Amino acid sequence: MIVCPVGATVITFDDIPNADPAQGTIPAVYANLQWVDANYVNATVLPASGYRFLVVSGEYIAWNRDALTVQTLLTNNTITLHSCMMAAGWSDSVTVTVVGYRSATQLYTISFSLNTYQKVVAIFQWPG
Repeated sequence: MIVCPVGATVITFDDIPNADPAQGTIPAVYANLQWVDANYVNATVLPASGYRFLVVSGEYIAWNRDALTVQTLLTNNTITLHSCMMAAGWSDSVTVTVVGYRSATQLYTISFSLNTYQKVVAIFQWPG
């Protein structure tokens, strides 16, 4: 089940245009945001991975190996980051750090420890 504030946009990765049945790259513009170094995978194709804990609506989840950037399409626009779900794909005790910027100024940072056997529901509530 997905729970968000009234008026929020839920990004599920289930409506990626022309999605490969197994995996691929998230389009540079998706869900009215710009995505850099972002990938998606059909979690049912990799049932032994931690990705299975992230499926809440369809079959696809987002993943990345290195740094992932998500930003607004227009300069000086903002987004509010409410929450997301995360899990490690293949290795336990993975640390993920999420950093929020406005222009070049860092406003927020938080780290999470991830494992392959459970999801972490990360609550940010970072206003735009």
